[in-house]
Amino acid sequence: MSYIPKQIKRERERVETKLDRELIVQLEQYCRYVESDRDYVISQALAIAFQKDKGFADWLKSQPVELPDKSPERSR
Repeated sequence: MSYIPKQIKRERERVETKLDRELIVQLEQYCRYVESDRDYVISQALAIAFQKDKGFADWLKSQPVELPDKSPERSR
C-alpha cells in the first residue's frame, strides 16, 4: 500500500519551483508508483508535512486568518 493515496481531482493554482535533479527522478518514480501526476504527489506531500508538523500547527494558531486572494495576477 502506498503512503499517498491515488489522486482526487481538485481546482488548482500554478506554482513554479526548481528542484534538485535527484529529487525530480525520485518524484517521477513515486508518481509512477502511485499512478498519479506530479501536482498531486507534491500537494499530498505538502499536506502531510503541514499536518504532521506540530510546531507549524502551533505557530499557525497565532497567525491572523487570511482569506484566499482571487485576483487574476495570482493565477499566473
